[in-house]
Amino acid sequence: MSTQIHAWSRFDSIRIADAARRVAGVVTRTPLVPLEIADPPIELRAKLENRQVTGSFKARGAWNQISQLDAAQRRAGVVCASSGNHGKAVAWAAERAGVPATIVMPKNAYPNKVAACRAHGAEVLLADTRELADSECAARVASGVTLVHPYDAERTLQGAGTVGLEIAEDWPEVEAVVVCVGGGGLISGSSLALRQTLGARVKIFGAEPRGAPSLSRGIEAGKPVHLSMITSAVQGLTPTWSGQINVDICRATLDGIVLLEDDDIFAAQRELVARGETVEPAGAAAFAAVISKKLALQGARKVAVVVSGGNPDPVQIESLRASIAGGRNHS
Repeated sequence: MSTQIHAWSRFDSIRIADAARRVAGVVTRTPLVPLEIADPPIELRAKLENRQVTGSFKARGAWNQISQLDAAQRRAGVVCASSGNHGKAVAWAAERAGVPATIVMPKNAYPNKVAACRAHGAEVLLADTRELADSECAARVASGVTLVHPYDAERTLQGAGTVGLEIAEDWPEVEAVVVCVGGGGLISGSSLALRQTLGARVKIFGAEPRGAPSLSRGIEAGKPVHLSMITSAVQGLTPTWSGQINVDICRATLDGIVLLEDDDIFAAQRELVARGETVEPAGAAAFAAVISKKLALQGARKVAVVVSGGNPDPVQIESLRASIAGGRNHS
């Protein structure tokens, strides 16, 4: 038996399998489906979290957090700052658990995501900027409300990591997994799950917008780096920083991160929508890393990508569908 100690071993106490038991029967075990691409050596499969119960992987972390609240915390309620998917997931999980929820959102959040939070019974506060949303959220936490952080929290990334665990269970032969990068909750949890189940043999890569490289910068520095400027328009992948725990885990588990132009990501969204999926731009980033050929897969042929979310701006998605239909009519 090997006695080699891997860098990720210090995170052994974060057992993704424990979260899997909590979310079982509550969230959807989404399919891992084959995707044909114009690169014959690669067998590609997509983990379709856009078909998740709230339209994104965020439901997993939200439920793993809220299901573990004690009685006093449940009475006081929960709060988060979010541009959309995490807020919707927290509102959904809180409604299911009978817990009051407040979602603080920047006013430029997609209107459908604001409406979705309210539809689940949450109080929604709109702030002029994401920074002001974070400040208002912090004020609520100071008053005794429990924070459900979108990525910088062990229980959040543990729940999100069930995505990676399901990939490992459904396709143990997988050789590389590509995950989109925002704050780092999904990739840190999923990479930890993959290491805990498949070990060192699987390659794990992140796909991050070049205009919002918070995790890349954090990994380089060994600590959270607050970006002074965001130039990416891929809403959902543009936090100004990644959490310390996310940075630490990713430094120990990842084989690399590819930085993508927004055009690469929007092109991948178009391709997935043309195939019949409802996908927001952020949800297409991992797929973009593969089809743009900007990610060096280091010899891997069996590749899984996570399609992380399917809550696009209604105007954007309808315009995209019309463009796709118009292209077909002229072909």
